[in-house]
Amino acid sequence: MPIIDPTLPPDHDEGSRPLERQTWPAIARGLRLRCPACGEGALLRGYLTPIPACSHCGEPFGHFRTDDIAPWLTILVVGHVVVPFALWSEQTFSPPLSVSMTLWPLIAAAGMALFLPRAKGATLGLMWSKRLTGEESQ
Repeated sequence: MPIIDPTLPPDHDEGSRPLERQTWPAIARGLRLRCPACGEGALLRGYLTPIPACSHCGEPFGHFRTDDIAPWLTILVVGHVVVPFALWSEQTFSPPLSVSMTLWPLIAAAGMALFLPRAKGATLGLMWSKRLTGEESQ
């Protein structure tokens, strides 16, 4: 069992190299709106605002900038789920236009409202696992 140096941050080893962060568990924790580091603390305050630091492990999250990736991912996922069902129902049931024009936008809006915070959490989890901040340039 290695001896842990209390002066080093929790994600560093004794050689002061950052330890490997696993990507998929971090994304899964973010989808559950939990801290990607420990999986215990909340990740967002309110609807989309990242917390400054995890209340359980103290990992900072206020510096991450996800910008447009969460809305883009939300539109991509919800669109690919709702549109096939809308097309299928049109071909199978041929509902009146007023029903289609009311039902499908409401379902899409509800799906977006439910998925957007989870997309933000998954994005924060991915960025945390790759040690990104959103300030990177190519």
